[in-house]
Amino acid sequence: EEVRSAFDYMPAQLAGNLAGIGVIVMIFWSVTPMAVMLAWLALFALMWLARLWLLQRFNRISALGVVDWPRWRLWWTVGTLTSGALWGATSWVFYLRGGNVQQIALIITIYTLCIAVVPLLATRPRVFLLFAALCFVPMAARVASDGSDDGFHLAGILLLIFSLTTLLARNYRQALQRALELKLQADLLLTQLRIEKSAAEGARQEAEV
Repeated sequence: EEVRSAFDYMPAQLAGNLAGIGVIVMIFWSVTPMAVMLAWLALFALMWLARLWLLQRFNRISALGVVDWPRWRLWWTVGTLTSGALWGATSWVFYLRGGNVQQIALIITIYTLCIAVVPLLATRPRVFLLFAALCFVPMAARVASDGSDDGFHLAGILLLIFSLTTLLARNYRQALQRALELKLQADLLLTQLRIEKSAAEGARQEAEV
């Protein structure tokens, strides 16, 4: 169910990545050398198309009912972490090329994509932590690389946001686990009720006989 849910969510991930790519192109096109922009677009296109192919392949195989779940979970994890690494590289490539508005837009775009995966990766804390680190750490390093006091302050704020986002994912995971435990308890009680009802019905029929 976890693997199936991950692939069911992948179209939303792909759409979010496509929107993020569009934002970056829109705000940095005029201030970025064409060779750099095209190389960046080629890497993202390769990642995007590979994940789309993976999704289509999974849908075909899962329809047949024979799925190697651990293998597909691994492939999905690799695709997700690759996406995180590319977005971290994006902040390193583009941040110093724009003005304040463009830099803020870049930070907001990457942060939004990081927050969007909380419901999906909250049950896998190590994967989420690695994904968030791949997004935030290069961005914080790039912000601080200009050596100014403002850069160091903003980098510290970004690392604080990274910590708060990790805390949010942990709280979400705990709430989800409680909900799952309540559901399991409810299912168990329902099963016991059915057994007791069946036993009572059998006893009634024996008494009538």
